[in-house]
Amino acid sequence: MMQQQEIFDSLVKNAFDFLEQGISEFEKSPKYSVIHFCAAVEMLLKARLMNEHWSLIVSKPDQANLNKFLAGDFISVTLEESRNRLRDIAGEEISDEGFNSFRSLANHRNKMIHFFHADMESDGDAKSQIVAEQCRSWFHLHILLKRWDDYFQDFSNEIRRANKSMNSQRKYLGAKFKALKKDLDAIRKSGSIPQICSACNFKAAIPKHKLGTISAVSCLVCEHSQTQIEMNCPHCNKPVVVENEGFATCKSCRGAIRPEHILDLLTDHSKAYIRIKDGDYSWEPANCGGCGAYHLVARQGDSYFCTNCFDISERITNCEWCNEPSTGRMSDSYVSGCGHCSGMIGHQKD
Repeated sequence: MMQQQEIFDSLVKNAFDFLEQGISEFEKSPKYSVIHFCAAVEMLLKARLMNEHWSLIVSKPDQANLNKFLAGDFISVTLEESRNRLRDIAGEEISDEGFNSFRSLANHRNKMIHFFHADMESDGDAKSQIVAEQCRSWFHLHILLKRWDDYFQDFSNEIRRANKSMNSQRKYLGAKFKALKKDLDAIRKSGSIPQICSACNFKAAIPKHKLGTISAVSCLVCEHSQTQIEMNCPHCNKPVVVENEGFATCKSCRGAIRPEHILDLLTDHSKAYIRIKDGDYSWEPANCGGCGAYHLVARQGDSYFCTNCFDISERITNCEWCNEPSTGRMSDSYVSGCGHCSGMIGHQKD
């Protein structure tokens, strides 16, 4: 009988096979490109989930049967169930931007399956939309695969191959980029400078608003949105841009940049010291109610920024049981606790 590692390897190999197929057949059969690309995304999420236990990719784990599972006789989790289980069981958070891109691709896949599109091969706008969705989805999936390197390190060649193949796909968005020339020129004249988009590589990402060194940008070509921080590398002091989450690698020195480095950058230590000394504890590092990061939320003016998942919150609240500061709701925290304690219920059990 196959061991769990063998099942995992088989699932990942199948996922990359679907991914390469989806990319390669886009020119002649965009419909099947969407179907296969989306299947690959879902399989890779399930593979990470299966690393916790094979039964977690079964829709009803309490009814999971290994023999039926190995025979393929089971209903697997949905995209949303995969996200929820990765968060609640594996402690792996998929950002809203990432999940929305996966869901958009899945919705397009469902339309392809259920509705006939006779002119798809010659419909330039439809093909452009498909490539944009695939670029956004690959951007977020690639981030997850790098974060999950401990599990996918044996597939580094497949990941590199897929990334190289996706770079060739971006040429289909060239016509849209050219059509936006007047709009981009007008944006430059207004004083805003378009930046290179991380998803499609076109210089069409427009800054929307800034919070100190934190800025939100949105691409006019592929509609990819991201939050980014411009900073100096803590290792070599060269300029670097960190996008969408607090983990990056400096292109100059290859040094690892972590949320702790960003927290240190964003914290006005002198000001925080004075405010805390005066009794304003909102200047102490807080916990993130979204991703669960411990003491990685920095105060930025009147807002609070998580240096782990890049979520921005308007306020922090103290847990009613352990008094830990956190973003997110704390209304029932006395009874059930927060992300870092079990509240009164956990105390009574202990």
